[in-house]
Amino acid sequence: MNMNENILPPAQGAGRLVGRIEHRLNTKRLSIAWGEIPGGAPTVVFIHPNRTSPRVWDHLIAASSRRERMLTPALRGHGGTDWPDDGYTLEEHRDDLMGFIDAVCDGPVLLCGQATGATLALMVAARYGSSKVKGVIAAQPAAAIPDAVNTLVQTQVVAQQRLESRDAARAALPFVRFWSEAVIEHHLDHMLMPTPDGGWTWRYHPGGVSATEAQLLRALDHELAWAGPTLIVGGSEPTVLPRESIEAVAARLPQAELTWLPRSDHRLCQDNPKDLARLFDDFVARTLD
Repeated sequence: MNMNENILPPAQGAGRLVGRIEHRLNTKRLSIAWGEIPGGAPTVVFIHPNRTSPRVWDHLIAASSRRERMLTPALRGHGGTDWPDDGYTLEEHRDDLMGFIDAVCDGPVLLCGQATGATLALMVAARYGSSKVKGVIAAQPAAAIPDAVNTLVQTQVVAQQRLESRDAARAALPFVRFWSEAVIEHHLDHMLMPTPDGGWTWRYHPGGVSATEAQLLRALDHELAWAGPTLIVGGSEPTVLPRESIEAVAARLPQAELTWLPRSDHRLCQDNPKDLARLFDDFVARTLD
């Protein structure tokens, strides 16, 4: 399956989002849809969670005071990036991201990821090393997830391949107890697409999402062996990944700081974007300035 339609126009929100530019990069691996907020060096690359969209970062970017160049690529099987029939291992995602970074970032980068995106950020950093990556912000990194979490996600993916209405999609959204109404509507705007029979479906490849989710059952110790500056952020009221899981990731990283974001569960960049932006700004300032 290949999907190359344009992703939806940028939200005309606060701050720098108005200047967002949409791009497409054709690599030897696949065609990647990505957004850019122009700015100075170094570049910040945001990596979204599995079965979401790069636009989950809009709320943090709008609240941030930083003026670095910010890039938001869509992972394979998501949004306007290609939807191949296979190739959804974490290593494939990692290599897609490294090909993207090599193509569009001349200098060093800082990586910021959420959930599966946080795991991928650490994997990319471990492969590049400190000569290319200046720091990593990992929100709710997903590694060695409980079997029950994988089962829940797999069940949801199967059940939600067709939705009768936008209201049905809204009711089906997981992990939303801290989301504002504006965040929910924004997410639906950028995640839903119509089906030929008049219903709706999510803008991701169901089989690819399921395959990637199953990969997170692995411990990933070696793949996350990044030794540079790292901020690990966990949700203060988690219902998905237990605190011990986040603590275990932080304990393996020699320069990791661990903090807990208030009023948050699993999707921190949507649960509490303003406070996450403050943590982001502080870490970037301490790491880069």
